[in-house]
Amino acid sequence: MKEFRRPNVLIIYTDQQRYDTLRCNGNSRIVSPYLDSLASNGARLSNKFVQSPVCMPSRMSMLTGRYCSSLGIGSNGIPFDESTMIPINNLLKPYGYNTAQIGKLHFDPHSNRNHKNPTSTYGFDTFILSDEPGCYDDAYTKWVESINPDELKHTRISLPPAAEYRGEKSYSNQPRETHEPYEYKGSKDFTHSSFVASETCKYIRQNKDRLFFAIAGFYAPHTPVNPPKEFIDLYNINDIPSPIVDSEDKVMHNLKNVSNDDWKKVKLYYYALVSHVDGCIGQIIKTLKEEGLFEDTIIVFTSDHGEYLGDHGRIQKGMPAEDCISKVPTIITYPKKIKPNTVINLITESVDIAPTILDFCGVQIPQFVQGKSMKNLLQGKTDEHKEAALTEYFDTDKFKAACIRTKKFRYYFDDSGNEVLFDIEDDKNETTNVISDVKYVDDLSSLRKLMMDKMLAAGYSRMDKFVEY
Repeated sequence: MKEFRRPNVLIIYTDQQRYDTLRCNGNSRIVSPYLDSLASNGARLSNKFVQSPVCMPSRMSMLTGRYCSSLGIGSNGIPFDESTMIPINNLLKPYGYNTAQIGKLHFDPHSNRNHKNPTSTYGFDTFILSDEPGCYDDAYTKWVESINPDELKHTRISLPPAAEYRGEKSYSNQPRETHEPYEYKGSKDFTHSSFVASETCKYIRQNKDRLFFAIAGFYAPHTPVNPPKEFIDLYNINDIPSPIVDSEDKVMHNLKNVSNDDWKKVKLYYYALVSHVDGCIGQIIKTLKEEGLFEDTIIVFTSDHGEYLGDHGRIQKGMPAEDCISKVPTIITYPKKIKPNTVINLITESVDIAPTILDFCGVQIPQFVQGKSMKNLLQGKTDEHKEAALTEYFDTDKFKAACIRTKKFRYYFDDSGNEVLFDIEDDKNETTNVISDVKYVDDLSSLRKLMMDKMLAAGYSRMDKFVEY
């Protein structure tokens, strides 16, 4: 009888990385050779969207396979609830997987805890946590201190505002906003990205003879935008495009004085951060190959959301979650099952990642998992998947906004009654709201119904229960 060998699983998870920051995704200015090579060895998802425009709900959604409204987590600051949520690592453990979380996870809020103190390990066997580099004492800073204490000062950045408001003392006055880029002055070998790569490679070597599931949680290219010089030098500012601005009155107040040349520098430094992460990912892939594990490992590369980067007069992230925020780079490789140079153009969602992994690993997908496996899609056995992707944003007790993205449209509405409709086929930069254009009246009606269907399915996920009457 032929024995089924379950694959290893490695999720490479970046933070705040736009879809258009890989050469394989069409940006010829980006230097991303290792991720481009990874894409050529497997599948690239060209229309994969996240379920939240901010970190915590997006991460919890992807790693549980459930929509934000099902989890009851719609904004940052709400801890992961282990009594009601089961992350994918705990679904794989009964099948013999050793599990690891290295780097950023963000299941707990950053600013209201002491990062020296242990948190829950959420069922991971190896748990090396560093949610935000440099502003707290955590696993990252201890790693730097243990190897070269002189490098520690270069890792430091200022505290987030919420921590400063509580009176905590900051280690640094280094800026943290997108429009305040600066060069990382230490050795590239001691950045947070290098820390994640180093610890992930170490874990792979130590566990090469056992079945494993691991998350390599990179913080970059999230702010601060502070790449090492050698990656800055990869780019010429004259080649950097300007941001997309709808109109002057939409520019955030604190960005009014940021010039076009300033924005080009911001984007150059952001690209440089991406290239640094790419190099670190290259080290991880090299380790998998050296240990003879690449062929037997599912590798998922993706991000939790994008970054405005000056587009639409904004920075960081949020609603209405245009493509620069909700559409993220996603690569899935598994050489034994997925053909090289596969491109999936259909709409897919982050909630689809967990069930896809379970499916490939020969593990039953629980009923509470709401995502749809992409296994057959990735293997060319179907050309159907989903009509639309849902992105939500809400507080614990109040709906705030939601949008759906189809191949042609983005439809958005919020708690103030505002509606936005972008015809992405005609307006790929999403600069013109056509909600009042009479030629879209039928489309708008269909999209409103589709939005309602998606939200009801997301929030009322267990209507299939039966009880005796």
